[in-house]
Amino acid sequence: MAFASSVAIFLGSFLLFLMQPVIGKMILPWFGGTSAVWTTCMLFFQVLLLAGYAYAALLTRIVNPVRQATIHIALLAAALMLLPITPNAAWKPPDGENPAMRILLLLTVTVGFPYFLLSATSPIVQAWFSRAYPGRSPYRLYALSNVGSLGALLVYPFVVEPWLTTTQQGVFWSISFVVFVVGCGVLGWQLWQMRTTLMQTELSPAIQVAAEKRTRKRMDILSAEPSRYDRWLWLWLSALASMMLLSVTNHLCQDVAVVPFLWIVPLALYLLSLIICFDRDWWYSRRWFSLSAMIAILVASDLAFLAFLDNMRETSGSGQLWRILRYDIRVVIGVYLTLFFLVCMVCHGEVVRRRPTAERLTEFYLTVAAGGALGGIIIAVVCPLVFTSFVELKVGLLASFIVCLCVFLTDLNQRGLSSPKPVKPKKTNSKSENMLTRVLFGGISILMVAAVAGAQWVSLDQGGAKITARNFYGSLKVREWFDDDPEHYGQAMYHGAILHGYQYLNADKERLPTTYYSEKSGVGRAMSALRTSQPLKVGVVGLGAGTLAAYSQAGDTFRFYEINPLVIALARSPFTFLSRSPANIDVISGDARISLEREESQQFDILVLDAFSGDSIPVHLLTREAMEVYLRHLKPDGLIAIHVSNRYVDLFPVVDRLAAANQLNQLAISQDEYANLEISPSQWILLARTQKTLDRPGLRDFGKEPKSQPNFPLWTDEYNNLFQLLRQIH
Repeated sequence: MAFASSVAIFLGSFLLFLMQPVIGKMILPWFGGTSAVWTTCMLFFQVLLLAGYAYAALLTRIVNPVRQATIHIALLAAALMLLPITPNAAWKPPDGENPAMRILLLLTVTVGFPYFLLSATSPIVQAWFSRAYPGRSPYRLYALSNVGSLGALLVYPFVVEPWLTTTQQGVFWSISFVVFVVGCGVLGWQLWQMRTTLMQTELSPAIQVAAEKRTRKRMDILSAEPSRYDRWLWLWLSALASMMLLSVTNHLCQDVAVVPFLWIVPLALYLLSLIICFDRDWWYSRRWFSLSAMIAILVASDLAFLAFLDNMRETSGSGQLWRILRYDIRVVIGVYLTLFFLVCMVCHGEVVRRRPTAERLTEFYLTVAAGGALGGIIIAVVCPLVFTSFVELKVGLLASFIVCLCVFLTDLNQRGLSSPKPVKPKKTNSKSENMLTRVLFGGISILMVAAVAGAQWVSLDQGGAKITARNFYGSLKVREWFDDDPEHYGQAMYHGAILHGYQYLNADKERLPTTYYSEKSGVGRAMSALRTSQPLKVGVVGLGAGTLAAYSQAGDTFRFYEINPLVIALARSPFTFLSRSPANIDVISGDARISLEREESQQFDILVLDAFSGDSIPVHLLTREAMEVYLRHLKPDGLIAIHVSNRYVDLFPVVDRLAAANQLNQLAISQDEYANLEISPSQWILLARTQKTLDRPGLRDFGKEPKSQPNFPLWTDEYNNLFQLLRQIH
């Protein structure tokens, strides 16, 4: 039974965490490809994990192990009726409204019941194990469950995603779930065979007391009866680790790209910290982990040290080195992942130091799961409602620093400065331990009030922004520039840190196309080359500030597709590219590809794809199936202009393979000049069915044919891998 329990826990945890990237990647294209899709999925999984632990706690308290197995295995068998887990295309949203609620409902119907049962399996089996083997520690099985979870996360980006299509991934998971249910059935049969032993363990107080003594001796258990401070620390330290998980993941996805690899690595480090802390007490050194975490937070913090580093690089002449460190993807990812892991080690290390005896196993897991769900709710629900920008990472860094400082100082107070290695934990009824829990809990409580107040101040200040807004799709702000220079005075729209349009507020230059869309850019030259005596019909995927409407003339039709309602609102006011345009302007709300799939052929003269210059790359707009949709809406002599400017992602190979697969001619136009915000460096690729379209005056002389890359795989809806396109250095 010990072997069967280990296999069931490992496989159940493996499937539990494999489901997350599998279903996340399946639904990511339906909701704009934004990092908030993963955050919402994580919230769902954390809340359902809490529900599963609550079910496990209830089940193990009210019935004996044999009946527990009968009930749980029957429910697992019922969950087989919901396979496979691939969601139906009918769940695609018709517009961009209420995406979070739609995602939660989709996940509930599609994978909710199997995930709920999987999340409950590990604590239930551990309870069976502790009943069958009263002298052995069940906490090693918890470490084993985290090993299974970590294994799933490592397998996905390196094995599952590169080799299986999304449909095949769903089938693979479903088949594995069937095997898991069969294995649980075998375990249930073994429990039934041991029913006499289990009943004796349940009914004999002497056996229970003896087993408890052996367990305490083997595990160096701190307390048979955890205090209320212990319980609060289980909750809040788990919540802080969860908050940092989602905040760091959001930060990396917003600044780099929304790829499963950047979802998985933080979660893998989160699980690794649990594995280390639960495996052996001496793995966690309070002093060195808390000190290292504080140093890492200070290095990564852009609150206190960014201005200092900027001044230092200017005086030392090390601007190029700072630029490399600032934009090298390896450095950016490495610093944040390092500090995140160290913070998780401190949070989970302190939780594990206060773990209870086996009789309170399910209560402990339930509280830790509640903390994880609480952290997810704070990041995914509370922060978007309270703040108008992404300040939760700053709040998390501040919270983590204070917690690490409390741990470091209390450790020094207990052991002095010269202790070379950690000592075994003492009993929690000692004065020093009680003082430690009070200091930590008090520090966290004070921190929550101070951090929320400070973050709200930062959110309102916004560095001079006159408008700030935030929703599911990200944080937007409008900021005025050059207010002391009437010639260049204007306003800019930012999505996070990415510029999405600039408009002069000088009446003479109000309709001048700027930034990536200037007359010298690829799209600017394409607009001029296609301009004839006939009106133009232009489709634009991605609205931004509406800058491309500056090219419109009377009789033209410009049709913009935009998924973010906030972008639409800001493009209409305070920006005036749309309202001052003499053309017919249509703005279609919702995902561009879904909208185009449902429309009759628009017969565009030019279709502009401008959704790739920012942080979240919507992969579903660059697949073979998407290109077929675009070509259906394009005139025979029309042109597709794709904006591929991006700091971290090289999209040229993707576009090249799409062009080759559809027998399209291509021309790349780069513009490297920079002039205030009027002209910004940009890279555009123009695609056309005929070479004649690209040979028009004003195009061929300013562009060149991109280098062919025939070995790069063609992206489809079923197979795409953005991770392989990440640049090392900007």
